[in-house]
Order: sequence, then structure tokens, then C-alpha cells
Amino acid sequence: MSVPFGAVVVTYFPTDEQVANLHSLAASCPRLCVVDNTPQVDGWHLALVDAGVPVLHNGNRGGIAGAFNCGIAELEAQGAELFFLLDQDSKLPPGYFDAMCEAATVARGREGEREGDAAFLIGPLVHDTNLDALIPQFGLEGKRVYQFDLRQPFTEPLMRCAFMISSGSLISRGAWAKVGRFDERYVIDHVDTDYCMRALSCEVPLYLNPHVVLRHQIGDIQARSLFGWKIHFINYPAARRYYIARNALDLSRAHVRAFPAILFINVYTLKQILPMLMFERDRLKKTIALVLGCFDGLFGRLGGLIEAHPRVGKYLSRSE
Repeated sequence: MSVPFGAVVVTYFPTDEQVANLHSLAASCPRLCVVDNTPQVDGWHLALVDAGVPVLHNGNRGGIAGAFNCGIAELEAQGAELFFLLDQDSKLPPGYFDAMCEAATVARGREGEREGDAAFLIGPLVHDTNLDALIPQFGLEGKRVYQFDLRQPFTEPLMRCAFMISSGSLISRGAWAKVGRFDERYVIDHVDTDYCMRALSCEVPLYLNPHVVLRHQIGDIQARSLFGWKIHFINYPAARRYYIARNALDLSRAHVRAFPAILFINVYTLKQILPMLMFERDRLKKTIALVLGCFDGLFGRLGGLIEAHPRVGKYLSRSE
């Protein structure tokens, strides 16, 4: 007997193509819940509702963390025992849900608990369509974190891992009960990292399913050549720079004793500084956001940027 599952798709100003993708997902997922973080209700909501897909207008309350919480609560009320998290542009390979549910069956067997009580998280291999390459994956042995050699074939159905991104991942109902809701104080960036750290702290295992690959665009990466070197940059808005720096530092402070490898999430922040200063727009605004994010991260000041810093937050959040 298959385990009842459902998927949460978070939308934010979706394009017509992405709305069409939601209709396609509804055909392969028996319980699809769309949570729209766009500030205003749009006309495409009604077409999905008419097709039997609930659309919850979250209005970006609590950011992506708030949307996840809202959607999973809806799926749980519908009787789902596995909760998938998807982005609005997620295009799943054929048989994706079946393959991930089979992996969940393997994970339940390892945990040795009743179906509804087994606590675990599972993520796929992720192929970054920007770089046309698999993103690095990290294994976990005790507290030791190591990088998988993705050039070698995997022989095990599941591999213990240390981190996973939210897109394409699944959370069992047992893990949701044990770990709890996503922390809305982080708003957007590293929301999934925080959940992984809390899961490991609760002894809830994270698994990589190396036999399923999800194609996913991680940001809008651009490249420039400098003296023969190809330099990549994403051109995130200033507010995103704030959250990336702040949340990485706050998570490092919170988990460094238990998981020293958490410090490496700050490398991403550092690697983006030089390309940002060289090639991106609004460099002054983004530098202010970065410095402010580091300050708040070191002192544990969380929550929405505008709520924490009303005047500066409005300036940094202003459209570019």
C-alpha cells in the first residue's frame, strides 16, 4: 500500500509558464497545495482552484518559511504522510514521486518504526541548470562531514547526508512532528539549512537519494571574464544579501559546537563579495546590507529586515 503524499509549491510573481507548470504538477500529485507569497491575489488562483488545487494566499508572511508551514499544515489536514517541497519552476523528471516514495519506504525500514512515526528527510541529487552541473553533496559520519565524489556511481539506495536544499526534498510526518515548523524568523535564505541542523539535533536522519536527479535553477547566475578567469555572480537584491549574511552567521553561532562544518556556509557569502563589488548593480546598497547582515547575525537579531530596521530596511528593500 502506497504512503499518502502531497506537495507544497511556493509561488512568488509566477510567470505564465510557471502557472502552466502548476497544472502539470497537479496531474501527477494527488495532494498539491500552492502557497502564493505574492503580495496581491492574482487571477490565476481561480483557475487552479477550479482544477481542484487549493491555493493559499500567504502574502509573504514569514517569507518562504511561513509558506512552507502553511502548506504542510494543509497537507497534514488532508491526511498526507510525506510532504514534498517544490519551487514554482520545479520541473520533475518522470516517475519522480514514485522514486522518492520508494526511497521513503527504505528509510522507514532503517528507522524500524511504524509508518506514520518514522522520522526522516530525503533529498535528491540537484542539477544546477545555470552551471549545467550537479551541486556538491555532503555526507555525514557521526559529526564528520565529507564531500561525495559525484563522479563515482552510488551503490546504496540512500546515503546519510549533512545538508539538503528544500527544493525537491521530502519531510516525513514523523519528522514534522519531531522537528517542528520552519523558523519564520529566518524569512528566506538558509531556512532549509536551519531545518536540517534542527533535524540532526533531534536525531532525525537526512538522506540523499542519489538515484533521482532534479533539474533546478539556483538563482539567476551570470558570468564575466576577467583576465581569462570566468567569474560568476547572481546579482541578488540588497535585501537578499542581508538575509544570506545574517542567517549564515546566526546558524554558525547556534550549531558550531555540535556541527563544526556549519561554518562552511559562510564561504558562500565570502565568495560573492568580490564579484558583487566588481560587476553587480547598486553596490553601495548591497555593501550596506552585507555589513548590517553580519552585525545582526553576530548578535542574533532575526526577523524581517524592515521590522528590525524600519528606515534602513525600506531603503535596502526598494526595487532596483
